[in-house]
Amino acid sequence: SSAFSSAFSSAFSSAMTTTTTTRASAGAADASSRREALSLFAGAAALSLAKPANAAYGDSANVFGKVSNPTGFLPYAGDGYAFLLPAKYNPTKERPFPNTDCYFEDNFDQVTNISVIVEKSAKSKIEDYGKPEAYLEQLGYLLGVQSYAGQTRSEGGFAANKVSTAAVLDVFTRETKGKTYYMYEILTRTADGDEGGRHQLIAATVSDGTLYIMKLQSGDKRWFKGQERDLKTSWNSFTVA
Repeated sequence: SSAFSSAFSSAFSSAMTTTTTTRASAGAADASSRREALSLFAGAAALSLAKPANAAYGDSANVFGKVSNPTGFLPYAGDGYAFLLPAKYNPTKERPFPNTDCYFEDNFDQVTNISVIVEKSAKSKIEDYGKPEAYLEQLGYLLGVQSYAGQTRSEGGFAANKVSTAAVLDVFTRETKGKTYYMYEILTRTADGDEGGRHQLIAATVSDGTLYIMKLQSGDKRWFKGQERDLKTSWNSFTVA
């Protein structure tokens, strides 16, 4: 196992003082197809947006019509899922993880990005993977792997021979349209102090034999300059058919 995985597991064990809570929202949509279910979500988003806009983000971002959000978001629909995308993000061909279905980067900062992984699953619901805390250990690969394997002193908050660390800031579940989503907020840091660390938001759920994982990332400095609002809006809007 990688040194980072060990660091992650250690940080996970020590940081898991957060109480797992359940946040439920009422209502379920009876749709005849996955696309119709997503149309309901995007249609509701469009009603709150109101004004026409240009199609600068490709056909997939405008499958529900050219709509604009005065607060800076566009409804995006992928393969069985949808979410509100910050308007200043652009699609890229980057695919850092297997089964990545979409990948968007902030116009001004490639470190800040949003991606969704879609893969087949033998599970019928996310709870079948275990409790949120246990399932998080399977997501360590999304947080990066420590490439340096030399010896280092214990300093700057890092254990000896470790140049990266992860702290779990929040773990909870939410219910949307009868499906449970595991929600995680994590801060990762490296010894080089790049951007003061990186904030990671993850949402995971299962629908019709498919596992959906949304990952959002921002550097610490930009997180406190508006990215927290943008990414948490997208994170909380993520829904599957």
